[in-house]
Amino acid sequence: MGRYGLNAVRARNERNGPDTEQGHDEVDNVMSKLARPASPVPVRNKKNIRRNSHDINTEYSEDDSDENDELYASANATFQQSDARSSRNVSQDTPEQRRINTSANQQTRSHSQLRQKLPKEKETTSCQFLLQMLLMLLTAGIAVFYIGYYPSEPTKMNSIYDKISFYSDIMDLGEKYKVKDTSILQVRTGVATIFEKQDTGSFIFAYNSKSNSFNPTLFNSFVEDLAATASRFLRNDSDNLYAVVDTVKLKMQTEKEFMNKYEEAVARTGVMLVKDVDNVPSEIAMAFHYYCDEYSPLVRRSAIFFTLNLAKCSNNSDPKSTHEYIEKCLAKKWSNVGEDRIGPLLTRVVNIVVDVTSVI
Repeated sequence: MGRYGLNAVRARNERNGPDTEQGHDEVDNVMSKLARPASPVPVRNKKNIRRNSHDINTEYSEDDSDENDELYASANATFQQSDARSSRNVSQDTPEQRRINTSANQQTRSHSQLRQKLPKEKETTSCQFLLQMLLMLLTAGIAVFYIGYYPSEPTKMNSIYDKISFYSDIMDLGEKYKVKDTSILQVRTGVATIFEKQDTGSFIFAYNSKSNSFNPTLFNSFVEDLAATASRFLRNDSDNLYAVVDTVKLKMQTEKEFMNKYEEAVARTGVMLVKDVDNVPSEIAMAFHYYCDEYSPLVRRSAIFFTLNLAKCSNNSDPKSTHEYIEKCLAKKWSNVGEDRIGPLLTRVVNIVVDVTSVI
């Protein structure tokens, strides 16, 4: 394009020529005018201003065209060299750089995949949670059904032993051993009162070893079953047996020793069975004053069972009742206790008398 413009300018210059605008002198009558010198410069003296192009001069037009070609070639070469250097730089990257680039690309892909997986994972987690809850509910339902219809023996043993069950079992024992209802009712009412008032009470089971109908095995079994039933009701625990005191084998010398030996057992089981109380020496007898104290017992909510052989009581007088007979019998046995203390002691020990001499 530049060449096209320069050629047009040259053609115009050749057509105009140097003589075209040559000035000449004219003579007139008034005055002579100086001839206007001819201009050696072309008609267009102003620079041709063209948008987005170089200035065009007659003298330097050819050089400018050459420079344009050189600039274009130089720019193209520079771009090619830069591209070549970039290619060399990529090919000459160290293994560490390539590893870093690869790691970055992998992380980018991992993040993208993770974002895509999150909704699916949330759905999977929700489904798993629902399945787990359903399984837990199903398992709990089966367990409840199994326990309700097939209770194990420990479950039965640990169930609450209420008053109704206690009453029923006591009456069953009366029928089993052919004991009068009045005697059985005494035991049932006395133990229930101890449970309600949280105090203590004593029971004397009188028998006669010289009676023709006496059966020692049957009598011991009857008393032991009553003690076990009372212990279960007072402590609601069938695992702990009642405390048994064998008076024939007593080795304690003082009431304090006796109290310390059996206090923990009575507190745990709720019942103490003292066999043949008439064999207890006077030095230990006062211990029962504290065990059988209804107002301030040594162990609360406890029942003290005694057995007494009336055949060992030598009383020439004719007592009006079995209760009075037993008091006089024990008063003789414990004569060393002292008159001031024997009365309160007998009141506490001889509380409820269960006479089975005519039955067992």
